[in-house]
Amino acid sequence: MKVKTLLTFLLPLFALAFLVACKETPDDYEADAGLEYFPLEVGKFIEYEVDSTIYDPNGDTTVFSSKTFVREEVLDTLSDNNGNTLYKIERYERAADTLPWQVEKVLTMSVQGSQAIRTEDNLRFIKLTFPVRENETWDGNVHFNTSLIVTVAGESLEMFKGWNYRITEVGEPAVFGGFQFAETATVQEADSENLIELRTSKSTYAKGIGLVYRELWILDTQCIEPCGGQPWEEKAEKGFILKQIIIAHN
Repeated sequence: MKVKTLLTFLLPLFALAFLVACKETPDDYEADAGLEYFPLEVGKFIEYEVDSTIYDPNGDTTVFSSKTFVREEVLDTLSDNNGNTLYKIERYERAADTLPWQVEKVLTMSVQGSQAIRTEDNLRFIKLTFPVRENETWDGNVHFNTSLIVTVAGESLEMFKGWNYRITEVGEPAVFGGFQFAETATVQEADSENLIELRTSKSTYAKGIGLVYRELWILDTQCIEPCGGQPWEEKAEKGFILKQIIIAHN
């Protein structure tokens, strides 16, 4: 009876000791969490080629296409009111690779707890959550009013209507901009469609690099009956298509 009582007492202790021994250390967590998909370091830069197609509904719908080169560089760190470390990013743009870079805006990125944050134009986005796991979902636009109106070619759009972030792939090899990446993670930020609206947004991140590809289709139309079955590139009356791909990094 005494033996049974002693074993009853000791077994939970052995179980507890086993759990403590197997508990991940902070370093183990960081290695497994996928923080390398959102690396932040002063001096780091990435350059992109951005192709845009804009639909202007004034008169007959006119389609404008353009190419822009973008460079985002981490210049410094600062702290917010809660003591979080923010990385200051300067975004440069130019219309051709032979022209000098021009500063377009300043934004910040940070990792706060289990969230990767990007703040630009006074909008705070949760771009990734950690650990990076396939089928993980979250509200990446929870920090602002998603019914806000964005103006494109003089027309109003509810750009962020119906967004819901989901990780669709993790650890997959991929090629973008001539670079081969051993491990990438893809986030489907928006994927909704009805007769008059299309909202799709997808971002792909590479380990040790960060964002390597992004594609957005934000389109509206009022052409329903005569345009049935037509692809959005043909029936869209306002909005834009954007494709952003990495071309250089350090």
